[in-house]
Amino acid sequence: MTVWIVFALVTVAVAGYVLWPLLTGSPETAPATPDAGTPDAGTSDDGQSITGPQSAAQMAAAHTAELVDQDELQRDLTVYRDQLSEITRDIDRGVLNAEQAEAARTEVQRRILATDQRIQARAARRIGKTSGTYTRPVAVALILIGIIAGLGLYLDIGHPTLPDRPIAQRTDEIMAARNAQNHNQDRDRALRNAVADLSNKLIANPENLQNWELLGNSLLALNRPQEAQTAFLEAVKLSNRDGAYLAMYAEAIIRASDGQVTAPARGALEEAAKSGNDNPRIGFYLGVADLQQGHAKAAIERWITLANSAPADASWAPMVVRQIQQTAQAEGIDITGRLKPATTANGPAIAGNVGPSQQDMKAAADLTPEERRQMIEGMVGRLASKLAENPQDPDGWARLMRAYMVMGMKDKAQESYQQAQTALKDDKTALDQLAVIAGQAGIATQ
Repeated sequence: MTVWIVFALVTVAVAGYVLWPLLTGSPETAPATPDAGTPDAGTSDDGQSITGPQSAAQMAAAHTAELVDQDELQRDLTVYRDQLSEITRDIDRGVLNAEQAEAARTEVQRRILATDQRIQARAARRIGKTSGTYTRPVAVALILIGIIAGLGLYLDIGHPTLPDRPIAQRTDEIMAARNAQNHNQDRDRALRNAVADLSNKLIANPENLQNWELLGNSLLALNRPQEAQTAFLEAVKLSNRDGAYLAMYAEAIIRASDGQVTAPARGALEEAAKSGNDNPRIGFYLGVADLQQGHAKAAIERWITLANSAPADASWAPMVVRQIQQTAQAEGIDITGRLKPATTANGPAIAGNVGPSQQDMKAAADLTPEERRQMIEGMVGRLASKLAENPQDPDGWARLMRAYMVMGMKDKAQESYQQAQTALKDDKTALDQLAVIAGQAGIATQ
């Protein structure tokens, strides 16, 4: 609290130092040039010094006198210009010779120049008085706005005890951002290659249902949902309107509509639900539709049913749980005890006999970050050993590649993909699926 008090006092002191001259000082104006026949400014008619401020009557009288004097200067300027014209006419009439005319013209031009300078000086004094009227409040307002804005920004993102960030840490963050950008570029390049290959294959064989699905998923990964709609619609037709492909088609429509479950998307989802298909997209997006229509409780009911029925290794389960928790909190709905204990938002376990048990997960909570990493590496190592014994497992290879990418071991992920290609060389469908998964993860497929 002491730090806040010190900062507040320093801020007030600095603000007072800057604002005090503006709040107390009088505007600087050029002194008026006293004219002949008028009393000097600052003295009374009896010659006594006037130290107090001018009265309103005095200020009005001075302003009127200044306007009258300004008009007289303008009249003098007009007279002098007429005199110049008269000199020219006198020369034509022979009244003045050339030498006399030049002397007269020089004198008149001198008077014009002097009068014009007096007019400009008075105009400059008027501008100075006018600008001085507004300069002070504008300057005060700008300073106060700066102080208030700075205080608001500090309250939002600042903290008095926040330590300085070392240069090395910032360098690591910059390098991490660059690596992430390179990773995304590699991923997009692999996906574009996959799209090109699948398009060529579908031109030669447009009846290949699996390739239409892979093409749609690749286009979604590239954020091209409108094109993905076409691919999934072809898959819907070829599959005799299978529920899974209807759900994929609905997802592409929703993605193209900025997350809004439109009427066509909801129609496809409801048709998919009637088919009895258990694709998780169906329940999730029907819940999103309920939420968008103001039925939060119905949406949470759908999602809880979906989350509790999720397999242990379902990669989508944590996302559904987070959606349930966020919606319940926002709507004030109690979901205590309604989710299965094994369903968490921390990420799925690796499937099969190599996944962590409940005891493993409980023990992991007490580990240090390094010990936890070693535990994960052990799990991944067991999965790799299992695949070495039984390489005919496309899902296992996919999980292994993803695990390596999450751990930042891109070389191992690339090696796993090459091993999977060798092990599954006779399973064309599995190879195509792995190519899409590898492309989505940023693994080179060429």
